[in-house]
Amino acid sequence: MEHSGVAEAEAQECFKANTKAKGGFKALPFIISNEILEKVAGFGLNVNFITYLNVQYHLSHANAGSLLFVWSAVSNFAPIPGAVIADMYLGRFVVVAIGSVACLVGMVFLWLSAMVPGARPPPCDMRLLPELCAPPRARHMAWLLAGFVFLSVGAGGVRPCSMAFGADQFSRHPKERRSRILQVYFNAYYGSIGVAFMVAVTVVVYVQDNLGWKVGLAVPTGLMLLSAASFLLGSRLYIKDKGSKRMFDGIGAAVAAAVRNRGAWLPEKTEDGVYHHLKDCKLTVPTDRLRFLNKACMISSTKEDKPSNGGADGDGFGDRGRLCTVDQVEQLKSAVRVMPIWSSTIFLAQAMNQYFAVPQADAMDRLVGGGGFRVPSGTFAVFNMLTMSLWSGCYDRWTAPALRRLTGNPRGLTMKQRIGGGLLFGTAAMAAAAVVEGARRRQALGGGGAMSAFWLVPQYALAGLAEAFGVIGVIEFFYTELPKSMASFSMALLYMAMGAGSLAGSLIIRVVHAASGRGGRTSWLAEDLNAGRYDYYYWLLAGIGAVNFVYFLWCGWAYGEEGRNVEWEDEGDGETPME
Repeated sequence: MEHSGVAEAEAQECFKANTKAKGGFKALPFIISNEILEKVAGFGLNVNFITYLNVQYHLSHANAGSLLFVWSAVSNFAPIPGAVIADMYLGRFVVVAIGSVACLVGMVFLWLSAMVPGARPPPCDMRLLPELCAPPRARHMAWLLAGFVFLSVGAGGVRPCSMAFGADQFSRHPKERRSRILQVYFNAYYGSIGVAFMVAVTVVVYVQDNLGWKVGLAVPTGLMLLSAASFLLGSRLYIKDKGSKRMFDGIGAAVAAAVRNRGAWLPEKTEDGVYHHLKDCKLTVPTDRLRFLNKACMISSTKEDKPSNGGADGDGFGDRGRLCTVDQVEQLKSAVRVMPIWSSTIFLAQAMNQYFAVPQADAMDRLVGGGGFRVPSGTFAVFNMLTMSLWSGCYDRWTAPALRRLTGNPRGLTMKQRIGGGLLFGTAAMAAAAVVEGARRRQALGGGGAMSAFWLVPQYALAGLAEAFGVIGVIEFFYTELPKSMASFSMALLYMAMGAGSLAGSLIIRVVHAASGRGGRTSWLAEDLNAGRYDYYYWLLAGIGAVNFVYFLWCGWAYGEEGRNVEWEDEGDGETPME
């Protein structure tokens, strides 16, 4: 009882101190509100926009899907320069604020494309006579592209920094508590995004389908305005870390030193050498991983032959100007080591961006009940985020404790296991999509009537599990395994993988469309779904996913044990280098 009373008193003191200081839980509502509103606007646009491009801009499904993949790729690559600018120059707060405003401007351009007369090709029914519909001209595409550019710039600011900025609000908590808080925070953050997605694909998509695109694009534009305002209103409560130009100093110095000293001779045993390291740093000898990089910090290849002054031997040993520290070499190794696993996560974009599921739903029976209510085609994507949100919400409370008893791992599953599970579920989603599309096509051609659109639920649910396992696992993996000075950049790596996956998706669509339609044959991705073979396209993606999973297993084996960078991530900051 006495111990309980002391613990309660300490907790109250901690809470009082937290309320007086900046950051902590009181800053999160403004940050998460900004993210939720931005995601409601973005998801409400992305999920159903293939319909807007097809019906209003007269683009074929293949061309519209390819354009959306390219835009997605640009939006996912934009966080790389955004993260660099945030971490090295402006800080995360300024970059998120600029990104939110840019997203608002982009949404205004897209809204104006629906409002301004002459911003689109003349009206025409693409579903009845697509060959008679005039294609969009350059002046029409200018409105779209302007909106896409500003939205991509905004994504470059918000995506890599928003979650990391929220994590910054706990930077003054004790390290042991912070680790536990961050795991819960990541799941809660992603769960809140799931709620935003469900609102977007129900309310926003319903408005677009039933009230028209003028109102349908005005709603996400208004939400983006609220998103930017919400973030700026909480400005006084935030911990705002300034940008540090040291973000790439360590890695850049290590790369330069490794190139300069590439001809140096390494001792047979790493511990036999003498290395340049930080004063009072635990790491005085580099690890054996990627051993060739140890040349960048080696003063001498033997302890007996330690030079008293630098550079006289011609081998690059002992010249402090040509060396970096052990700590910097290990940072470079950590960045190099995550790249194979990063490359294996590119496939996740294929499972998450199911653009063709919307026209599939258009060709299926979407009636619910006897009242004649027709579910909007884009709304079926709600099952994606519903599954993801339920899994994320249940993981810490019920699933992780059960898995902890089975695996003995405090997290329940290791980060690599979660990534691997995501890749498996993504592959299963593509296989399920192939089976359903094949059955839908056979039933339509056999005169059996339209198949229920609710058969699309399994592929959306599997895609949601792919995101819940894979994306959250990737976020934790990069955030944990890379230096804390690269927090925004580690988040940007996820979006870079999604961008590479979107480019690959666009390339696959173009290759499949051209190759399958060669010689006058009907393309797999024909405008008429019944004439095409979209099921073959999905089977192709499932095959790619299976091969990619085998590649991931090899990458995970080659990477080795997780969490081995913890020792150096906070060591020796600001200390003087020494031998």
